Amino acid sequence: MRLAELIGRRLHTTAMLADTANINSWWEAISPRVQKEIITGHSALARLARDYLRLHAAAEGVVLEPVLVQPNLQQIAEALRVTGPVAFKTHMTISGDEAASARVMATRLQGAGERLVMAGPRATTMQTFRRRRVVEGWRRVGQGKTCAFCLMLVGRGAVYRRYESARFRSHDHCHCIPVLAYRREVEPPHVLRLQEQWRQATAGTTGPEAVAAWRRYVEGQQ
Repeated sequence: MRLAELIGRRLHTTAMLADTANINSWWEAISPRVQKEIITGHSALARLARDYLRLHAAAEGVVLEPVLVQPNLQQIAEALRVTGPVAFKTHMTISGDEAASARVMATRLQGAGERLVMAGPRATTMQTFRRRRVVEGWRRVGQGKTCAFCLMLVGRGAVYRRYESARFRSHDHCHCIPVLAYRREVEPPHVLRLQEQWRQATAGTTGPEAVAAWRRYVEGQQ
C-alpha cells in the first residue's frame, strides 16, 4: 500500500503541473511514462503478493502455488485517460476554472493510480482463490480509515461461494485487500461486531434503505 500511495502522490504532483492550456498535448507527452510507472508498480506488487500467499498458506499447513496476474495494458491506459484529460475537460465544461479542473484531475488520477497498482496483488489473490481448490474462501480486510461501503463488505466475513462471490470490488482511494481462508472457521471478533452493528443500524429496512441507514450510522460513529 505504501508503494501504491507513493505512485499516487507522484501522479497528483504531475497533474498539478499540467499544461492546462494544451491538455491533450501534455497528456500525450507524459502518458507513456505514467503508464510505465503504473505497470511497474502493478507487477512488483503482484510478485510480492505471490510470495506472501505462499508463506501465508504454509503457515496454515497448506501447499499453494499462487496464480500471478499480469497487468492489463489497455485497461490501465483507458483508466488513466478517463481520470486524466477527460476528467479535466469534463470539469472545465462545468466550471470554466482551469485551476479547479486541474485539482479535480489530480485527485482522480491519484486515486486511479493507487487502484491500478493495487490491482496487482488484489487480482493475484482473487485469481488464486478461483483456480486453486485448496483455498476455501476469502474475506475483505480494511486498512486505515474504512468507508461505510467497505465496512459493509468487511462485515460479510469470509465468503465461500466460489462462483457467486469471486469478485473483489474496490474503489479509488480504497485500501482494502482480500485475504484467503483455507478452512471454515468462526468469524473474528471485529467481523462479529460489524454484523451486530449492521443489524442494529438497519433494523426495519431493506435494500437501498438499509445501505443508506448504514451509511448514516457509520458517518455518525466516525
